[in-house]
Amino acid sequence: MLLRFFSYLFSLLLGLFLSGVSLVLMIGGTSNYKFDMLPWFKGSAALYALLVLGILGIASAVLAVLGKLKPLLVVFTLVSFILFVYGFFISPVFRFYGEDQAKTIAWISFAALGAFAGSLMQYYPGQKRA
Repeated sequence: MLLRFFSYLFSLLLGLFLSGVSLVLMIGGTSNYKFDMLPWFKGSAALYALLVLGILGIASAVLAVLGKLKPLLVVFTLVSFILFVYGFFISPVFRFYGEDQAKTIAWISFAALGAFAGSLMQYYPGQKRA
């Protein structure tokens, strides 16, 4: 149950963060941002991709808590884990600026893996209390 709650919380917070960053950059009109960790999106398409991912994260967490559309949470947590691993560790474009940054990203990627495992736990029946 704790892992399932962590999955909901991780998806909600990641969705809020991605949406917030995207909206602030869109509203501010800045053009000097750089998202090397997003493998397929460049320029303004990256902002829209972040916004869509953020909205999907928020929606997947809320809908999973309500017991509706549970596979969306599984898909979102899996996609976020894949994007973390590929974008930060496998992609030849992104470079770490120090050991601390690499450790932080490794912990966040590990948390994304835990969120994916927690999203799968929503399919196991809960224990009945006597």
